[in-house]
Amino acid sequence: MSCASVVGSRFGRAGMPRVTACAGALLVFLSGCGGGGSTDTDSTGTGRTTTPAPSSSATPTTPTEQRDELAELSAERMCSLVEPAELRELAFAVGNGKAEEVSFDPPVRGCRFPAKQAPESDDSVLLAAQPDGFEQLGSERISDFPVVASRTSYANDCTVYSEVTGATLQVVVSDQESGTDQCEAAKRISRLVLESVAH
Repeated sequence: MSCASVVGSRFGRAGMPRVTACAGALLVFLSGCGGGGSTDTDSTGTGRTTTPAPSSSATPTTPTEQRDELAELSAERMCSLVEPAELRELAFAVGNGKAEEVSFDPPVRGCRFPAKQAPESDDSVLLAAQPDGFEQLGSERISDFPVVASRTSYANDCTVYSEVTGATLQVVVSDQESGTDQCEAAKRISRLVLESVAH
């Protein structure tokens, strides 16, 4: 029975108080059904609006001061400082790097990349961590370098020593076959490795 029919049937007996009460009930009913507007309902049906989480696609860059220190790297880890494909562009074709103890007194660890064209020869690219302070061990100072560096060249190889944090980066390019300019190759490789280690 509607509120209007209740008012019509009971007006004579109950009087105005009943009408007032019914009118109040009618207002409550209308407010519940009417002007509250529509509520946006999300796909979960909860009636709450969800806000998507902000995207975090930005890739952080590693600051220079957080680079690995050469003095703390194992020989195996040193083999990952440069790829054979990069050495092919900078010097000549080489195989995968092999960790080795270059010297025991003082202890020097390194990674050697043997030449592909003559694996049985001594042709190779060597990365090593010499003790700190050996950057001027070479016979000739290198002036166009981001760090203090020197080099020593012989008939079939060239060594570049570069100052890095806590150690000296040694790069040796040995080549008897391809005619590569060993010292220029050693400098290019040294520059590349310096981008990965603290100095």
